[in-house]
Amino acid sequence: MSPAIGSQPLTEDDILKVKNAPRVYRNETREKPLADDFMYAFKYNFPLPTHGQNTDILDIPADDEKNKQVIAEDFLKKLEQIIQAGDSKKFADLFLDTGVWRDKLVFGWEYRSFNTPKRIEKAASDLFPRTPTQNYKFIDPAPSVERPYPDIAWLQIVYAFDTDIVNASAVLNLIKTESGYKIWTLHTVIEGLHDYPEVPNKDGHMVGDKSWHKQRIEEDNLNGVEPEVIVIGGGQCGLQITARLKALGVTTLIVERNKRIGDNWRNRYEYLSLHLPHWGDHFPYFPFPEYWPTYTPAGKMGDWLEWYASALELTAWTDSNILAATKKPTGEWQITVERGTGEGKYVRTFHPKQVILATSLAGVPFIPEIPGVEKFKGTVRHSSQHDSSREWVGKKVLVVGTSSSGFDTAYDFARRGIDVTLLQRSPTYVMSLDASVPRMIAPLYEPKGHKIPDMDTTDRLAYGLPTGPAEELFRRTAEDIWNADIELLARMEKAGFKVWRGQRDTGQQTLAYTRNGGFYFDAGACKSIIDGNIKIEQGYPVRFTEDNVVLNGEREQKYDLVILATGFSNTVESIRSIFGDDIANKCNPIWGIDEEGELNSAWKLSGIPNLWLMVGSLQHCRYHSKKLALRIKAILEGVAKEPYLE
Repeated sequence: MSPAIGSQPLTEDDILKVKNAPRVYRNETREKPLADDFMYAFKYNFPLPTHGQNTDILDIPADDEKNKQVIAEDFLKKLEQIIQAGDSKKFADLFLDTGVWRDKLVFGWEYRSFNTPKRIEKAASDLFPRTPTQNYKFIDPAPSVERPYPDIAWLQIVYAFDTDIVNASAVLNLIKTESGYKIWTLHTVIEGLHDYPEVPNKDGHMVGDKSWHKQRIEEDNLNGVEPEVIVIGGGQCGLQITARLKALGVTTLIVERNKRIGDNWRNRYEYLSLHLPHWGDHFPYFPFPEYWPTYTPAGKMGDWLEWYASALELTAWTDSNILAATKKPTGEWQITVERGTGEGKYVRTFHPKQVILATSLAGVPFIPEIPGVEKFKGTVRHSSQHDSSREWVGKKVLVVGTSSSGFDTAYDFARRGIDVTLLQRSPTYVMSLDASVPRMIAPLYEPKGHKIPDMDTTDRLAYGLPTGPAEELFRRTAEDIWNADIELLARMEKAGFKVWRGQRDTGQQTLAYTRNGGFYFDAGACKSIIDGNIKIEQGYPVRFTEDNVVLNGEREQKYDLVILATGFSNTVESIRSIFGDDIANKCNPIWGIDEEGELNSAWKLSGIPNLWLMVGSLQHCRYHSKKLALRIKAILEGVAKEPYLE
């Protein structure tokens, strides 16, 4: 038996074909899977401030690197004086022409990015007079010179300061120029509220006449209690924002439709493990213990969510549904909840001041309309309804779609020797864990000797760069990963699978914020494709007959099972299903990048007053839940300032 095509020796042409992929797309010899501007309105892409290219940008010399603490102290003192004086012109003059000031809820009380000195000066002139600052001081990590590539270097400074309302942190990145150090990026971020710190721990002594379990039941029942916030969805997003709010003394109710917390992970296909190491996924107040598996199984993650809710004593009504969610003309919410108790159901109506939708990364399952599906004798199901390949041994299976769930599902069939075909409509970004993890996650989040890095400190750095500079750097990182994976990718192409470098040539970086998918971290499926254990077809289904699936080009094949790994609708459709058309139609888009480099409405103003969207990966949940919880607490206490939207 001859070896599968993908495992045959590679030629130089095979390698060059993949290595030159961006030029292939730009020459329009192959249609791009996704336009550069899809859900991407950002207008301030500038080259990296590299030295040695006939500019006034300089490398940081050895003497400066040796004296970096002194340089940092002098610059921070100057910055403090200028901000405290309210001198917006001098503040803007500190920046490179391509500089960016990004602010999260410190000065502008919204997620904002001010690109170029002109816009920085305008924002500073409006915001400095209303935001007095003091107590500037260095925090971990100490000032450092960062050199990710030989032609770029910056002095990184992390510091804390206070306004009249909030505790804040900042990451300041300085570039050496012929006229001295200039700010490339400044990121100011809310860290706490002066007058509303997190509540102290309970004493815990059992001095009353009720057991702890009875106390918890009574607390969860909310008899006579109106929660200030209702969180719809009890997955990682809902739990983490609720934990943050509880720590701030905000009464919060989670409404979860599944029978148990964690079922959103527990009920997924049994083969699933998280595609990236758990190092960056720790939950606030309750990190994963030592010896936690590097790649968390989905079932274990489901149990962890349940443990988390129990350990932090979060009030979560499971097996419960939102029957009605309306806003009165006064702006007050009215939320009617049907609660399941295990012994029946009953209905309560609440009037929360704030509502958070935390149902998922995306919306509802997207199931394409394919003619003839109703008469097909085989089985058709969405990947979200599929749990295992066990019952399909000896059958023929078609998996439609090549994002992570499509790969995982096909691999689950292949590892049991089941005849499976993966149907690909457009090229997919693929990366190996060996190439991506050391470049993307390990430098900041990997534990050293079982010691977990401080997540607040690490997150400040991980989220420290605004969109423009981060994209330019990640385009280089994506190229490094691509080149490290070149043999894998060439073999995938040889096997008939089409790859690309991702939207805007940034790998998964931009795709994660625009499509919320469209890429795959290889967890085993690539080898099965290369070895021929997963067959590849290009195209899409056009109709079903009683026995067969007909693909474009009138290619007809018999399958017993068709899995539609076709993704999910926009999160707005989840809003529509709960709140109705009127509210959904007024919501801003959730994902996608706006003109200045912020997500359209995730974690920020949604377009509906007092409705917030808590979405994202485990790492995003931890980071952004803190910011959103502090914002909501400030609103509830009447100390939040008006969002700056100019």
